[in-house]
Amino acid sequence: MSCTVEYNVSVVTEYVLATLGEKCQSAAVVIPTVIIYATVFLLGLFGNVCTCIVIVANKSMHNPTNYYLFSLAISDIIALILGLPMELYQSVDYAYPYRFSESICKARAFLIEFTSYASIMIICCFSFERWLAICYPLRTKIFSTLWRANVLIVLAWSVSLVCALPMAFIVQINKLPLPEIARDKAWTGQVSTDGLTITGTEFCAMNQGRPDQQKTLIVFAFTVFFIIPAIAIVIMYAHIAIKLDSSEIDKSLKEDNLVRKRRNRSNRTVLKMLLSVVITFFICWLPFHIQRLLSVYTVWSETETVSPPVQFLSMIVFYISGFCYYSNSAANPILYNILSQKYRSAFCRTILGDRIGNWVFKGNQKPGKAKRCSSSTDAEQKTLMTRVVSVRVDHHKNHSRQPHRTLEVTTGY
Repeated sequence: MSCTVEYNVSVVTEYVLATLGEKCQSAAVVIPTVIIYATVFLLGLFGNVCTCIVIVANKSMHNPTNYYLFSLAISDIIALILGLPMELYQSVDYAYPYRFSESICKARAFLIEFTSYASIMIICCFSFERWLAICYPLRTKIFSTLWRANVLIVLAWSVSLVCALPMAFIVQINKLPLPEIARDKAWTGQVSTDGLTITGTEFCAMNQGRPDQQKTLIVFAFTVFFIIPAIAIVIMYAHIAIKLDSSEIDKSLKEDNLVRKRRNRSNRTVLKMLLSVVITFFICWLPFHIQRLLSVYTVWSETETVSPPVQFLSMIVFYISGFCYYSNSAANPILYNILSQKYRSAFCRTILGDRIGNWVFKGNQKPGKAKRCSSSTDAEQKTLMTRVVSVRVDHHKNHSRQPHRTLEVTTGY
């Protein structure tokens, strides 16, 4: 099949090009897209699979927080496997006509929407977990049990499933409608088989004949699964920052320098993680929602076509939003796991093995501060935590445990 768009009637050719654009992208667009998407796919798949393996293989990590991380990793794996390869294929193949069945078109749209909603809801649950542990530590044991974590995870997936169902009904294989000037002509049969649409213009998208439903669905997703979660996350993390800052002031006169330095270091780590969460959430999801809003509010008719500059801008926004969307799945293992010292230690023991892990850690730690990737038992780890519990809770302390009133339980997971 050729990349050239050419019909026997020039007015139809011009109309198709003005509305759908070229069939094939230039090499200057395709090559960087393939490299970026392939890198994101491999890193995201590797990182999330390792996250699942590490959490399952280490019983010490079977806690509410890591349950959320495991669920988030599963969601990201599904999004990467079901979404990115098709995105990559469509980048190097023809933009239209659509080569797959309508069932595949609907299923992919539904599953991507489903996992997107689930990821955001799980991030909200995870943020709530950290907010509760930091701001209301004495209630942590009540609200952070494994049972409650499982219930919230199941609820998040169930709500996401229900909310994503409309996407399966509104998405279909569309055809570009035949312009009025080309209808009921002697040559109409050369460009259309049904007299209403143009042959060879099939594309998978929301039903173009129902613009009101499109707008309702996109605005609903933007409001419920972006604006509201973003506001909630900002409020919770702002409260966390205030809480940590006030705790620092209240306790600075009561503790020696060593304890204060340890707590300051822990607080900086927490704030760094929280800032990363908020920034990543906005950066990765805002372009995605902007692109969707633009797509449903852009005029799409046979009398008003899109100018080439607007087409180029739309293409740029489309690729940027896709990169940011999938990069979020690849970044989650880094933001929520790799920055955790406990995860690094567990990853070292589980994935690399003790011998390689010890060599890696020894070569990257400062003298006197080397941390071995040991194969110590859970009992040994508990003993190490017990030795410092009179001063502060170790970074490895589970958020679900009931803390003493004077202890910090907010700095690690």
